[in-house]
Amino acid sequence: MKAILRAVNGKLKTVDNLVHGSNSEQPFSSTQDTLIKVSEEQLHLNNDGIESIRKRLLIGTNESTSVPSHITRVGFTAVTTDHQMNMGMDQTVQFPKIITNIGNGFDSLTGIFRAPVPGLYLFSASILSHAGNEVRCQIVHNGEGLVFIFAGDTATFSTGAKSIVLDLVKNDEVWIKIVHSDDNIFGSSWSSFMGVLIIP
Repeated sequence: MKAILRAVNGKLKTVDNLVHGSNSEQPFSSTQDTLIKVSEEQLHLNNDGIESIRKRLLIGTNESTSVPSHITRVGFTAVTTDHQMNMGMDQTVQFPKIITNIGNGFDSLTGIFRAPVPGLYLFSASILSHAGNEVRCQIVHNGEGLVFIFAGDTATFSTGAKSIVLDLVKNDEVWIKIVHSDDNIFGSSWSSFMGVLIIP
Protein backbone atom coordinates (compact mmCIF):
# COMPACT_ATOMS: atom_id res chain seq x y z
CA MET A 1 0.00 0.00 0.00
CA LYS A 2 2.91 2.40 0.79
CA ALA A 3 4.39 1.71 -2.63
CA ILE A 4 1.09 2.58 -4.25
CA LEU A 5 0.91 5.87 -2.35
CA ARG A 6 4.48 6.76 -3.34
CA ALA A 7 3.71 6.10 -6.99
CA VAL A 8 0.58 8.22 -6.88
CA ASN A 9 2.41 11.08 -5.12
CA GLY A 10 5.13 11.00 -7.76
CA LYS A 11 2.58 11.32 -10.54
CA LEU A 12 0.84 14.16 -8.74
CA LYS A 13 4.16 15.99 -8.35
CA THR A 14 4.70 15.72 -12.08
CA VAL A 15 1.30 17.24 -12.70
CA ASP A 16 2.03 20.02 -10.21
CA ASN A 17 5.24 20.89 -12.03
CA LEU A 18 3.41 21.01 -15.33
CA VAL A 19 0.70 23.28 -14.00
CA HIS A 20 2.91 25.69 -12.04
CA GLY A 21 5.51 26.52 -14.60
CA SER A 22 8.52 24.25 -14.31
CA ASN A 23 7.54 23.02 -17.75
CA SER A 24 5.36 25.99 -18.66
CA GLU A 25 6.48 25.87 -22.26
CA GLN A 26 4.70 22.53 -22.68
CA PRO A 27 1.48 22.98 -24.68
CA PHE A 28 -1.79 22.86 -22.73
CA SER A 29 -3.08 19.89 -24.73
CA SER A 30 0.01 17.91 -23.74
CA THR A 31 -0.56 18.81 -20.09
CA GLN A 32 -4.18 17.71 -20.39
CA ASP A 33 -3.09 14.38 -21.88
CA THR A 34 -0.67 13.92 -18.99
CA LEU A 35 -3.40 14.61 -16.46
CA ILE A 36 -5.67 12.02 -18.09
CA LYS A 37 -2.85 9.48 -18.15
CA VAL A 38 -2.06 10.10 -14.48
CA SER A 39 -5.74 9.72 -13.56
CA GLU A 40 -5.94 6.42 -15.41
CA GLU A 41 -2.77 5.13 -13.73
CA GLN A 42 -4.06 6.23 -10.31
CA LEU A 43 -7.33 4.38 -10.91
CA HIS A 44 -5.38 1.27 -11.89
CA LEU A 45 -3.21 1.53 -8.76
CA ASN A 46 -6.29 1.99 -6.57
CA ASN A 47 -7.88 -1.12 -8.05
CA ASP A 48 -4.68 -3.08 -7.47
CA GLY A 49 -4.61 -1.86 -3.87
CA ILE A 50 -8.20 -2.89 -3.25
CA GLU A 51 -7.56 -6.33 -4.73
CA SER A 52 -4.45 -6.73 -2.57
CA ILE A 53 -6.39 -5.84 0.58
CA ARG A 54 -9.20 -8.21 -0.40
CA LYS A 55 -6.76 -11.10 -0.85
CA ARG A 56 -5.12 -10.41 2.52
CA LEU A 57 -8.52 -10.42 4.23
CA LEU A 58 -9.41 -13.73 2.62
CA ILE A 59 -6.10 -15.30 3.60
CA GLY A 60 -6.58 -14.09 7.18
CA THR A 61 -10.03 -15.69 7.47
CA ASN A 62 -10.03 -18.59 9.93
CA GLU A 63 -12.43 -21.53 10.25
CA SER A 64 -14.31 -20.02 13.18
CA THR A 65 -15.66 -17.18 11.02
CA SER A 66 -16.09 -19.04 7.73
CA VAL A 67 -19.46 -20.31 6.56
CA PRO A 68 -19.79 -24.11 6.77
CA SER A 69 -19.79 -25.81 3.38
CA HIS A 70 -22.70 -28.04 4.41
CA ILE A 71 -25.61 -27.13 6.65
CA THR A 72 -28.20 -29.76 7.60
CA ARG A 73 -31.66 -28.82 6.33
CA VAL A 74 -34.78 -30.34 7.87
CA GLY A 75 -38.30 -29.00 7.56
CA PHE A 76 -41.83 -30.05 6.70
CA THR A 77 -45.32 -28.69 6.18
CA ALA A 78 -48.36 -30.95 5.82
CA VAL A 79 -52.08 -30.24 5.68
CA THR A 80 -55.38 -32.06 6.08
CA THR A 81 -57.37 -33.40 3.14
CA ASP A 82 -60.63 -35.05 4.23
CA HIS A 83 -62.61 -33.97 7.28
CA GLN A 84 -61.72 -36.05 10.35
CA MET A 85 -64.96 -36.74 12.16
CA ASN A 86 -65.87 -38.18 15.58
CA MET A 87 -62.25 -38.73 16.52
CA GLY A 88 -61.37 -40.72 19.61
CA MET A 89 -59.30 -39.79 22.64
CA ASP A 90 -55.53 -39.83 21.90
CA GLN A 91 -56.13 -40.40 18.19
CA THR A 92 -53.40 -38.94 15.97
CA VAL A 93 -54.50 -36.13 13.69
CA GLN A 94 -53.71 -36.93 10.07
CA PHE A 95 -52.04 -34.52 7.63
CA PRO A 96 -51.86 -36.56 4.41
CA LYS A 97 -50.96 -33.79 1.97
CA ILE A 98 -47.27 -32.91 2.13
CA ILE A 99 -46.22 -29.47 0.94
CA THR A 100 -42.58 -29.66 2.07
CA ASN A 101 -40.63 -32.55 3.56
CA ILE A 102 -36.92 -31.76 3.47
CA GLY A 103 -35.05 -34.53 5.25
CA ASN A 104 -38.06 -36.89 4.98
CA GLY A 105 -38.78 -36.67 8.68
CA PHE A 106 -42.57 -36.47 8.35
CA ASP A 107 -44.61 -39.63 7.64
CA SER A 108 -47.89 -38.75 5.93
CA LEU A 109 -49.26 -42.24 6.60
CA THR A 110 -48.98 -41.93 10.38
CA GLY A 111 -49.00 -38.15 10.88
CA ILE A 112 -45.80 -38.44 12.94
CA PHE A 113 -42.55 -36.52 12.52
CA ARG A 114 -39.37 -38.42 13.38
CA ALA A 115 -36.22 -36.29 13.76
CA PRO A 116 -33.61 -37.39 11.21
CA VAL A 117 -30.90 -35.42 13.06
CA PRO A 118 -30.58 -33.98 16.58
CA GLY A 119 -31.08 -30.28 17.17
CA LEU A 120 -33.39 -27.48 18.19
CA TYR A 121 -36.69 -27.62 16.28
CA LEU A 122 -39.67 -25.29 15.95
CA PHE A 123 -43.11 -26.89 15.54
CA SER A 124 -46.43 -25.24 14.85
CA ALA A 125 -49.95 -26.52 14.27
CA SER A 126 -53.14 -24.78 13.18
CA ILE A 127 -56.49 -26.57 13.56
CA LEU A 128 -59.87 -25.50 12.14
CA SER A 129 -63.05 -26.67 13.84
CA HIS A 130 -66.36 -27.26 12.10
CA ALA A 131 -69.00 -24.57 12.43
CA GLY A 132 -70.59 -24.64 15.87
CA ASN A 133 -68.19 -27.35 17.14
CA GLU A 134 -65.14 -27.47 19.37
CA VAL A 135 -61.89 -29.37 18.91
CA ARG A 136 -59.13 -29.94 21.46
CA CYS A 137 -55.68 -31.15 20.43
CA GLN A 138 -52.20 -31.45 21.91
CA ILE A 139 -48.68 -31.38 20.53
CA VAL A 140 -46.98 -34.59 21.66
CA HIS A 141 -43.29 -35.40 22.08
CA ASN A 142 -42.40 -39.10 22.44
CA GLY A 143 -45.82 -39.81 23.94
CA GLU A 144 -45.83 -36.87 26.34
CA GLY A 145 -48.48 -34.23 25.71
CA LEU A 146 -46.94 -30.77 25.95
CA VAL A 147 -49.16 -27.87 24.83
CA PHE A 148 -52.87 -27.70 24.00
CA ILE A 149 -54.64 -26.33 20.94
CA PHE A 150 -58.28 -25.28 21.18
CA ALA A 151 -60.65 -24.18 18.44
CA GLY A 152 -64.38 -23.70 18.78
CA ASP A 153 -67.34 -21.39 18.34
CA THR A 154 -71.04 -21.80 19.01
CA ALA A 155 -72.03 -20.56 15.57
CA THR A 156 -69.20 -20.51 13.04
CA PHE A 157 -65.78 -21.95 12.19
CA SER A 158 -62.84 -21.34 14.51
CA THR A 159 -59.09 -21.78 14.31
CA GLY A 160 -56.68 -22.64 17.11
CA ALA A 161 -52.90 -22.58 16.78
CA LYS A 162 -49.85 -23.25 18.91
CA SER A 163 -46.06 -23.24 18.43
CA ILE A 164 -43.33 -24.86 20.49
CA VAL A 165 -39.53 -25.19 20.41
CA LEU A 166 -38.13 -28.63 21.26
CA ASP A 167 -34.59 -29.94 21.71
CA LEU A 168 -34.69 -33.32 19.97
CA VAL A 169 -32.31 -36.21 19.61
CA LYS A 170 -32.29 -38.39 16.51
CA ASN A 171 -35.50 -40.45 16.08
CA ASP A 172 -37.50 -38.43 18.62
CA GLU A 173 -41.14 -38.26 17.53
CA VAL A 174 -43.59 -35.35 17.46
CA TRP A 175 -47.26 -35.43 16.46
CA ILE A 176 -50.70 -33.93 17.13
CA LYS A 177 -53.33 -35.89 19.04
CA ILE A 178 -56.98 -35.43 20.01
CA VAL A 179 -57.60 -34.98 23.76
CA HIS A 180 -61.41 -35.08 23.75
CA SER A 181 -63.63 -37.76 22.23
CA ASP A 182 -65.98 -37.07 19.30
CA ASP A 183 -64.14 -33.95 18.16
CA ASN A 184 -64.08 -33.04 14.46
CA ILE A 185 -61.34 -31.43 12.37
CA PHE A 186 -62.01 -29.54 9.16
CA GLY A 187 -60.06 -30.81 6.14
CA SER A 188 -59.46 -29.34 2.68
CA SER A 189 -56.03 -27.92 3.65
CA TRP A 190 -57.55 -25.72 6.38
CA SER A 191 -55.57 -27.43 9.16
CA SER A 192 -51.78 -27.75 9.08
CA PHE A 193 -48.74 -29.10 10.92
CA MET A 194 -45.19 -27.88 10.38
CA GLY A 195 -41.72 -28.24 11.85
CA VAL A 196 -38.24 -26.98 11.04
CA LEU A 197 -34.73 -27.52 12.35
CA ILE A 198 -33.49 -24.12 13.51
CA ILE A 199 -30.17 -25.07 15.16
CA PRO A 200 -28.43 -28.41 14.37
